[in-house]
Amino acid sequence: MSNDIFKKACLVQLATSCWTGAKDINQSLMGNLGNTEWLKGKKLLVNPEVLSPLKATIQMARKLLQRYALPFPISGLHLVPKESIDEIDNRLEMFQSDFMNKVNSFAEFYVDAREEAKTALGELFNDTDYPQDIRTKFKFEWRFMLLDVPTKATFLSPETYQREKEKFQDLMAETRELAIAALREEFSEVITHLSDKVTGGDKPKILRSNMTNRINEFLDGFSERNLFQDDKLAALVDEARTLVKTVNGNPYAVTYQDVLRQKVTSDFANLKTAIDAAIDEMPRRRIHLDAGADRGNLQEAA
Repeated sequence: MSNDIFKKACLVQLATSCWTGAKDINQSLMGNLGNTEWLKGKKLLVNPEVLSPLKATIQMARKLLQRYALPFPISGLHLVPKESIDEIDNRLEMFQSDFMNKVNSFAEFYVDAREEAKTALGELFNDTDYPQDIRTKFKFEWRFMLLDVPTKATFLSPETYQREKEKFQDLMAETRELAIAALREEFSEVITHLSDKVTGGDKPKILRSNMTNRINEFLDGFSERNLFQDDKLAALVDEARTLVKTVNGNPYAVTYQDVLRQKVTSDFANLKTAIDAAIDEMPRRRIHLDAGADRGNLQEAA
């Protein structure tokens, strides 16, 4: 495999930070309670609820990447289909704006939060625990990148070039395995989720339109995310489209007609068996990752 995948996708790196609002309690103070080899303690510097909205925005942004992107062997990087780049960029800008607004709101409340902590912590309160410029403790950034092996024209010796080329090829092979496995496992999860909703339990369940939201989201984005052309999964996804169409088109019949209900149940079971078998046949190699700089040449995407 070459770097052809980067004609269809690029990498995105989301870098965030959020002040923890907590600090280890000085061990000399912990010694008053017992053996410090056994005692470790933290104190909260502000009410943790005031930081929750910022952490929630970061979590939502990371879930967005999981929805559109595929895993990549280098930690912190996600493989994004080119068709999704603009959507991701726009959504991340919205999350960034929301995050920074919350940072500003927290900064305005920061002095009051410290006073609240001063009352709550008593002797454990220490003014030096609190950053002077609290805004510098928050970050929300991202960048799109390409990855390639250095060319022969670079400073690398022929032996080093060949070694780096082989490492890059291994990285791309691992990327393919990770991406295919991730899509198959995600598909298995959404099929199991919908099957449980439609057919699970002893009593027929009333079908609601939002029951198929999760699988519809997967089906809608599958073509773009199937970067490595997993034909086996594509065939199973087509079966799922037909099955979901049946469920959506006959909600009352699936609920109350035994024949149709049994057929849908059987079709879900067969689909689940097929996708589980596809997952089992995946290679399970795990390559221990080196530092990112050792796995290829990172470039900012144009």
